[in-house]
Amino acid sequence: MTILYISLYKNRMTVRNLDDNREYSGSGAFSNQRLLVAQFFAAHDVLYPLIQQQKGENWLARLLKRKRFRILVDAMELNEGGLSQVEERAIMEMVASAVSMRYRQLEVRCSSHVRNDVEVRALLANSTS
Repeated sequence: MTILYISLYKNRMTVRNLDDNREYSGSGAFSNQRLLVAQFFAAHDVLYPLIQQQKGENWLARLLKRKRFRILVDAMELNEGGLSQVEERAIMEMVASAVSMRYRQLEVRCSSHVRNDVEVRALLANSTS
């Protein structure tokens, strides 16, 4: 199962596929001074093409083999004191929509550093959801 690691910054995000080490970044005006995802649809419009690039297969392969993802999202900025339930839910909904609800596991966390592959796999393996 494909593992994606999404690093969410103010007005930009990066998606890394742990299986093949491909990494794509995008930016847009979706944050404000208090919230990482202040504009839901603008953030979705940045993330969706990054997810599509990660799929990277031709249309027939996508039709025959429907991928499900295990996803860890790290809020890298504007996370002092952690994320509120509303912020966490908005991020989860944005990611779920961008992957067309094709995920097996979706975790949202806060971090001050980009996690390596071992840390991401360990967090997903030890998760209760």
